[in-house]
Amino acid sequence: MLLMLAVIGCDDKSKDDGNLGDQLSETTWASEMAEYPFLANFPAYDGELENHRYSETMGMLQYIIMDYECEESVKTNYCTKLEAAGFVDENGYGIYKKTTAEYNLTASVSYVGGTLALSLSATPVD
Repeated sequence: MLLMLAVIGCDDKSKDDGNLGDQLSETTWASEMAEYPFLANFPAYDGELENHRYSETMGMLQYIIMDYECEESVKTNYCTKLEAAGFVDENGYGIYKKTTAEYNLTASVSYVGGTLALSLSATPVD
């Protein structure tokens, strides 16, 4: 999770000239779900989607959100939504997991110093 903060957490929004894949452009959950259908397996994120990044590595789909200057209640509320959707945080570390017929899903949530880091990933079930 700390690596995630280091990779996209320090980006300067003024430097998004399109070369960053518009990861710093403001968007909506609905438009991101249309672009990345696997996100429909996760509860909608109600916070700001200004700093986000999608990647696909070795079959794993991943969408990362950094929400700056938010209250810790944003994290608490999203974790509550994850639990209501059937995700389980087995060890209490903010790593929620769920398996569907199509994917093994993981949502990693952390909050440090007013910044929420959220990683949503899906790996196809064999």
